[in-house]
Amino acid sequence: MTLLIVADIHGCTSCLEVITDRIAKVDIVLIAGDITEFGNAPEANEILKIFEKHQAVIAAVPGNCDRSGARILLEQRGISADGRVLKLEKALVAGAGGGNWRTGLTPYERKDEELSEAIESAVHQAERAIRDGELGKPLILLSHTPPFGTKADVRAGRHVGSPALRSMLDSLRPLLWVSGHIHEARSISRSGNTLIINPGPLREGKFASAQINGNCDRWQVEAELSSG
Repeated sequence: MTLLIVADIHGCTSCLEVITDRIAKVDIVLIAGDITEFGNAPEANEILKIFEKHQAVIAAVPGNCDRSGARILLEQRGISADGRVLKLEKALVAGAGGGNWRTGLTPYERKDEELSEAIESAVHQAERAIRDGELGKPLILLSHTPPFGTKADVRAGRHVGSPALRSMLDSLRPLLWVSGHIHEARSISRSGNTLIINPGPLREGKFASAQINGNCDRWQVEAELSSG
């Protein structure tokens, strides 16, 4: 299974040119928030229709810069993993949107317990899906805010991610955790068996790709960072 991983588009439609030749060639596109720059549904639609033009299978969470209209549009499209699980053909994607609470000046900031509750809700839905027969699919965690204490959350030499999401990372130990939000923390790292990816801002031409192989007995994931 091949994945195209992007985050922090911030409404830049022209920035998608660096990935257009890849969109149709992957199994899943993961979008880790900040699709718009303080935009609503029309701005989000301009971004999404570029992916949809290439018939992309999308899983997304909104970021702190995505207003309520944009968030609702993701839900209406059936591609939002914010507080829920998306049962895709080849994977289960559970997530939490929004940025961790700082100033309240951006549209979608959440307290740490809210981020944790969103992930917990999504994971519970994923567990039910597995019990109901969605076997043989890897579970991917998708958030805008990165877990605390990882390479994905370093700003000016300090870890600024979510402690609650870090707790979820340590307890769940998913195969893959994708986040964005901290532009300068572009990285691929591991915490135990979990691969953690912050692809960097697509607004600056940065993205990542990943490959998942194996089966439910032993999934393996590899990834690389790319720039346009």
